[in-house]
Amino acid sequence: MRACWSVAAALTLYAAIPATYAATSTPAAAAAAAPLASPDGHLSVALAVSADGSATYAIRRDGAAVLLPSALGMALEGADLSHALTLASESPVRAVHDSYELATGKRSHITYSANEQTYTLRNPQQQAIDVTFRVSNDGVAFRYTVRGAQLKFVSEATSFAFAPSTRAWLQPMAIAKSGFARTNPSYEEFWQKDIPVGTPSPMAGWIFPALFRTGDTWVALTEAGMDGSFHASRLATQSEGGVYRITGPAPEEVTPNGALLAHAEGELVSPWRVLAIGNLATLVDSTLGTDLAAPAARPMASWIRPGHASWSWAILKDDFTTYDVQKQFIDYAANMHWDYTLIDSGWDQKIGYEKIGELAAYAKKKGVGVLVWYNSAGPWNDTGMTPMNKLLTHQDRVAEFKKLHELGVKGVKVDFFGGDGQSMIAYYVDILKDAYDAQLLVNFHGATLPRGWSRTWPNLMTMEAIRG
Repeated sequence: MRACWSVAAALTLYAAIPATYAATSTPAAAAAAAPLASPDGHLSVALAVSADGSATYAIRRDGAAVLLPSALGMALEGADLSHALTLASESPVRAVHDSYELATGKRSHITYSANEQTYTLRNPQQQAIDVTFRVSNDGVAFRYTVRGAQLKFVSEATSFAFAPSTRAWLQPMAIAKSGFARTNPSYEEFWQKDIPVGTPSPMAGWIFPALFRTGDTWVALTEAGMDGSFHASRLATQSEGGVYRITGPAPEEVTPNGALLAHAEGELVSPWRVLAIGNLATLVDSTLGTDLAAPAARPMASWIRPGHASWSWAILKDDFTTYDVQKQFIDYAANMHWDYTLIDSGWDQKIGYEKIGELAAYAKKKGVGVLVWYNSAGPWNDTGMTPMNKLLTHQDRVAEFKKLHELGVKGVKVDFFGGDGQSMIAYYVDILKDAYDAQLLVNFHGATLPRGWSRTWPNLMTMEAIRG
């Protein structure tokens, strides 16, 4: 374990930060860890704990400040791990090397290298929180781990403090239960482009990914590595002085009687808070969202095939989800040498399961697969579009997906999700698992943003969050 630096060394580390940034700087450090650098040495992150017990981290690229000292920590029921902290220990630096395959995305084969270190912080009651940092050549990521009997999340102190001259490209977070048939949030609001940092959100915060330009460096914030045990996050509405804070979902963003916030027994692990850092080409090419996701939970099977699909609803809407029209769109997909056709809402009533089987058999002869639409709800929206209430429990999904597989259907499009509460995030993961077991591809629509699930569940083809 490397020794902690002195107060003087910690102040030297931040000496290059201009005086105009003093308002966002932390007090003099009581303890500061040696910076953790990327494999190529261009990026580094430094953790410090001030004399008043505030834990912060700061990021540099080629010696220049990218992220000013920003808050760390978390509060649980019965354990405040966001204030009055001390740096108890540091693990040795560990080199991380990984390689994996993706069915969809930027590249099919991906390699990942980073340096990792875990810092243990303690409060006056000697309760501990581990902060694990990973620094790769294209960014910095960190996550929290807390251990105990009953762990119930209350709030997160994490912030991202940018210099006042930074510009931002941000999408507002829609207010829960607003919009068409109470279907928000659907991540479909208009982006605000090249705005000053600190601009308040006109809605319920800002979504991930959030893009910033500070000097000649670009930063994209997001989160990754979600297994369904934790709620999803966004940036708070207010960001005074260019300090953006993590906040959680609204109380309405849950399944019926489902949990809003994370909870666990024995160990609570947060998602990775991810900062892709570099020039724009670096951000576009970065795969940190999947690099930091859990490895594939199931093999990359031969039936997992991405492809193009014909789709009648885009131009013909609900009244043409009929047997004859869908047969025409199968023919069209075949003529275009496309892989699939998507049969949208109302197929259960206007076509029926038996006829869907006939369409699937007809499509198979032409080398085309059939995909079918589902309403995710549940009482969290008022759309009334069917089929609905078919996927709410494990038993429901197993029965429905088995039926689809036997009919020859290749995948499902699941729409109108109800937000980002822990129970809703778990619903996404449960659908992916049960669909994989039935050999079904998945497209989520009216949905949250991708959080690395295409690596963990290779049957996830797309997540649509586009204003249409």
